[in-house]
Amino acid sequence: MKNVILLCILTILLFSCTNQKQRNWNQYLGPDRNATLAKAEIMRSWPEGGPAKVWECSLGPGYGGASIFDDEVFLLDRIKGESDVLRCIDLNTGKEKWNYSYAAPGELPYPGSRSVPAVDENYIWCVGPHGHFNCIDKKTQQSVWSHNMLEEYGGDLQTWGFSLSPIVFGDLVLVAPQGEEAGVVAFNKTSGDVVWESRPFTGQRFHVSPTLGKYGGIDQIIMISSCFKGDSLSSDEVVSFEVNTGRELWRYEGIDSHSSIAPPVAIDENRLFLTSCAYNDKYDPISILLDISSDDGEKFQITEMFRNEDVGCKMHPPVFINDHFYINNNGKPNELVCLTQNGERVWEKGSAPGFDLGSLILIDGLIINQNGKNGDIHLIEPTVEGYKEVGKASFFNAKQSQAWAPMAFSKGKLLVRDTEKMVCVDLKEI
Repeated sequence: MKNVILLCILTILLFSCTNQKQRNWNQYLGPDRNATLAKAEIMRSWPEGGPAKVWECSLGPGYGGASIFDDEVFLLDRIKGESDVLRCIDLNTGKEKWNYSYAAPGELPYPGSRSVPAVDENYIWCVGPHGHFNCIDKKTQQSVWSHNMLEEYGGDLQTWGFSLSPIVFGDLVLVAPQGEEAGVVAFNKTSGDVVWESRPFTGQRFHVSPTLGKYGGIDQIIMISSCFKGDSLSSDEVVSFEVNTGRELWRYEGIDSHSSIAPPVAIDENRLFLTSCAYNDKYDPISILLDISSDDGEKFQITEMFRNEDVGCKMHPPVFINDHFYINNNGKPNELVCLTQNGERVWEKGSAPGFDLGSLILIDGLIINQNGKNGDIHLIEPTVEGYKEVGKASFFNAKQSQAWAPMAFSKGKLLVRDTEKMVCVDLKEI
């Protein structure tokens, strides 16, 4: 009888943890950092005029996306030239519950926030565009600890500032200062103490966020950074470290991009997808799928499964479903493209909208794609037969919208923003 009770308790706990992971979009690109949420119930098509707007709220200029935990939205906003502001907003009403601000003087081109906070039951971690890294306590609504990545790790603030979003893994929170002292750093998430620091990289690439993957049975944090190759020439490299120890595991220098922005995406425990629009010392597109394997967890074999030099995304990674990639190609022209898992082009949209620098996510087997030029959102059924749109909605000023931020989704609600406001849209199945 005791064993039966114990089994029931464990089952309930497992269901609770799994359900929480599925409903919370608690970090950049969602719970699995791949812009995908498989288990959700949303409308399979939209009525004329689109789904209902639940609320909207004004924001300062910026490109930082939201995170969602339970019924709270967390977004890093910015007061131009003065300070960064973490805002906690009620998911159901759009009303601000509280905020925490800190001084962060200075201005950057395309002003405003750039990153997405990471959130758990107790804390929020966020990185500001000038390199301030903060841990905020939900209960006290104050900073528990902070680090200034430029002051502590060296280097120069690049033209566009810091755009990277932190990762939480177990008791660790990880960021990539890419300074003269360290490339990637793991901190204890509650105390802010340094747990490990990687070797410095030879260059800086503040625009890319690290990602998590598991290859050869080892949990890894994977980062793209600039690598100088002599004569002031640089090209990006992909570097992987064991998450818990910081041990360097492998490197890949074949991306040949001079300014990566889109993060690497782990497709499964064998494959990693890379994309950029700064290939070959130009601004040409490229997409690469790597196979990563190891028999002993010590020596890793990195093999290119495909290399497509006609398709690539500048800011956002693709989504992957039914053995196909769907990617907002920022080559010429801008267009949504479907690729096989072998990198072969199946179709391209071929007409407006091109989606520009907008992001896309995969919810319950459907693609939601935001047009980066006017903020419109499109519901797309992924199929190898061609582009199949099953809904469209407009919530922004099409003439001045610049919707480059990643989207967020939880409990049937989609959060989208441009440089003036954030909108909550009801996608729940009727």
